[in-house]
Amino acid sequence: MNSLHWNNAYSSKRVHERSWSESGASDSLAELISSEIGKQDAIIDIGGGSSTFVDSLLEDSFTNVSVLDISGTAIDEARHRIGLEEAKVSWIVADVLTWKPQIRFQYWNDRAVFHFLVDPIDQRQYVEKVREATKSGSHIVIATFSPEGPESCSGLPVQRWSAEQLSALFEDFCTVVSQTEYNHVTPWGSTQSFMRLHLKRN
Repeated sequence: MNSLHWNNAYSSKRVHERSWSESGASDSLAELISSEIGKQDAIIDIGGGSSTFVDSLLEDSFTNVSVLDISGTAIDEARHRIGLEEAKVSWIVADVLTWKPQIRFQYWNDRAVFHFLVDPIDQRQYVEKVREATKSGSHIVIATFSPEGPESCSGLPVQRWSAEQLSALFEDFCTVVSQTEYNHVTPWGSTQSFMRLHLKRN
C-alpha cells in the first residue's frame, strides 16, 4: 500500500469526484445492525478514509470506535467533518499490513481495502492481521469488487473476488454468516459491482 498515492487521491479530488464516495448513510450499516454488536464493543473501520460509516456509529451512540487508513489526508478530512465528536474516535494512520493492533476488536469492517492487495503474500498477511486483531465471536465484514466489478480503481489494479474464493482464505478460523452482491453507485451515476462477505470467528 502506498500512502503517497492515497494522500494525493484525497487531496486532488473533491468528495463528489471520487468513485468510492457514498451519498447518505454508509452501505456498511446493514451488516453492523444484523450482527447485534453492543454499543461498547470495539469496532474498527479498515481503510475508513473519509467514509460516513464513523458518523453513523457516533450518531447511534457506539462508544469504542477506531478508524484506520493509510492516508493521513483522508483521516484529517473525516476528523474535520465530524467536528467536536472526533475526539470520541481512535484515529489510526497506518498500513493495515504493518499495523500493530493494541486491542482485539469485536467488529472488523473493510469496505474496499482488500481488493487492492493483488500479491498473494500481502493477502495472507492481511488474513493473519485479522486473526491477530480479532477474537472468538468477532464479526469480520469485507467488501471487495465482485467478479463482475472493475479491474482497476483510482489508477491501481485490483483483484476481484467471489464469496467462495474469499471465504476460503479464512476457512480455518471463520464461518460464513452471509454473502451479498450489490452495486455501489458512484457520485456520477455509474455502478460498480461489489461482493460483501460477513464472517464470524470460531
